[in-house]
Amino acid sequence: MFSIGHDATQVFAVGFPPLLHSLLFWIFASLVVHVCQRLVEHTAFAIDPSSRRISASHAALCIGCVVWALDVVGMLMYAELAGHMLGLVPALTGLVIMALSARLTVPTLSTSTSKARILLAGTGLSLGMLAAHFTISEDYVSSYARVNGLAVVLALATAIGIAAYTSIRHRAAKMKALTRIYIPQKWQDKLLAGAAILVLHWLLVNTFPLEWPDSAAPTDGVALLVIVLLFGMAIATEQLSNMRFDQARQQLLRRGLSLMRTSSYEVQAPEGDIQLSLIADQLPQLLLPEQLVLHFQPIADLDSGEVQFEALLRVRSELLGPIHPEAFLLVCELQGKTPLVDRLILTNAMAWACQWRSAGMAAAKFSVNVAPATLLEEDFAHWLQAELARRALPGSALKLELTEHALIASGPRMLESIRRLQAIGVGVLMDDFGAGYSSLGMLADLPIAGIKCDRLFMRQLAQDPRRQSLLRHVGALASEFGLSVVVEGVETPAELQTLAACGLPTIQGYVFCRPMPAADVPCWNQAQWPQHLATLRAQAGTTDSPESPEPHASPAAAAAWMQQPQGARR
Repeated sequence: MFSIGHDATQVFAVGFPPLLHSLLFWIFASLVVHVCQRLVEHTAFAIDPSSRRISASHAALCIGCVVWALDVVGMLMYAELAGHMLGLVPALTGLVIMALSARLTVPTLSTSTSKARILLAGTGLSLGMLAAHFTISEDYVSSYARVNGLAVVLALATAIGIAAYTSIRHRAAKMKALTRIYIPQKWQDKLLAGAAILVLHWLLVNTFPLEWPDSAAPTDGVALLVIVLLFGMAIATEQLSNMRFDQARQQLLRRGLSLMRTSSYEVQAPEGDIQLSLIADQLPQLLLPEQLVLHFQPIADLDSGEVQFEALLRVRSELLGPIHPEAFLLVCELQGKTPLVDRLILTNAMAWACQWRSAGMAAAKFSVNVAPATLLEEDFAHWLQAELARRALPGSALKLELTEHALIASGPRMLESIRRLQAIGVGVLMDDFGAGYSSLGMLADLPIAGIKCDRLFMRQLAQDPRRQSLLRHVGALASEFGLSVVVEGVETPAELQTLAACGLPTIQGYVFCRPMPAADVPCWNQAQWPQHLATLRAQAGTTDSPESPEPHASPAAAAAWMQQPQGARR
């Protein structure tokens, strides 16, 4: 018959371990908590699916092994169990149960931001560990028919409390990292958890009545203790060492992928950029079309007065607040969602262009940043042509921007993709030109429509003759190749005047307009742009160097000026 004991002397038939044994177990348990925390953190910091899966598998195996070693060591510290031998089959079965429990729950514990899911996963992990303990101690139990109720209740409460406390603290640390650096649990927390594990183990030993040995037969308990301790330490040390190498690998991967989309996002070490992992956790909710809001910044040609607009992504999460667009796009790259995001952005931008044309902007043109993975899709040009036709937009209304890193690193397939886009009238611009290591000779080989000079050129431009000379050369070379030139990051009238003197009239920057919501574009174009254009032309109409090309001079004029001897140019 199954019964629950009520006699306190039966409930706690096994006395608390001696002080020295308890102290050693407490230290070991605290170290196990530290190792488990580091493994869960490492899984949380992974972003791409393959890294998350591998990290979760390694973490589960290591957590299962070190917790198993802790449990086995604990069985050897009670004087009442000194004559018992640990069964090999129950011990290995318990190890498998612990590793499996960790594998099923670590992904949720490490990546979820939902308290309910974290508590549920923590409870599942606790129950799995308890089941593993009872399997390991099978040879010690005389009967499973009698259960000591008080010990069971206290053990369950303690186990769930430990898992919930550590998991919620981990979540809180991640959320606080949105505004400041990630602060992991302190050693006080780990020592407290270690003490709770000591009490938990004692309660578990007292859960079922034990089979007392007839005599204290000599055993090899000390040797087994040493072996188990060495096993746990070796597993933990190896995994922690591998984590450092994996963190370096992930950082290199992120830096490389970030260059495919932007040259300005500073990639930090995985543990220093917790926001990326939080974005990855929330990515399914962020990929809804209504979450991807577009703002547009004008690109103005001061000679012709023509203006076009670059689409700039704005992402906001209810949980995370405003999200850096480049961080969001980097996470999409790592998770293989970039083509989906680019198509959502393009669809959104084309819809706004249709609305602008209906509002009187008949010649509205716009540009969108895309990733190389999007252009390399076989059906992308066909899809884009169909979407433009469905909205009655000409291909010439759209320009696609790619970083120079993406254009150069993608190889011959990228050239074929660009030519397919040219066939439907869509041009490709090299974005962030000058921010990388590309050769000027590549401009002759790439079938692009123009270049956008990186804001790097604007640093101290008005005071730096060498940068001015460099921009004049770039403009002249682009003119000979039939490429348009846009200079980004123009913020002051002095920079505007210098660019006009260099024969580069097409600009983008805060000097005349910041990015604006898409709905505000028609009003701005009709009411504010004529006034801005007159002001910009007036600001660019004077020059400190009368011998340099005249303001508003074309790139061809700048090229002719450059062909003069250097002495004449001075």
